[in-house]
Amino acid sequence: MTEHAIESWDERWEPVMFSPDRTVGAVVISHLGCAARQWLIISGSEQGRIWSDNRVDDEDLTPLLDERGEPTTFARWYLTWLDVSERQHQQASPS
Repeated sequence: MTEHAIESWDERWEPVMFSPDRTVGAVVISHLGCAARQWLIISGSEQGRIWSDNRVDDEDLTPLLDERGEPTTFARWYLTWLDVSERQHQQASPS
């Protein structure tokens, strides 16, 4: 691909992918670094589920899936976060 073709694609792709309309009814609940995020869907058919946002890596928004391939609910996401945080705290604390 030529540089001109890549620039042309980016000019068309970015306004569509980063349109605020794509995240209406969602709030960012986690920033994973390098502009990757996780969104909690608060309205619509996906309400209560978490979506991954890796648009910074030229990927679309996608549902966050658990180890069984099922959509992750906010409750499951939060409980997992608490569990990981607790284990990190225990490892960092002297015995």
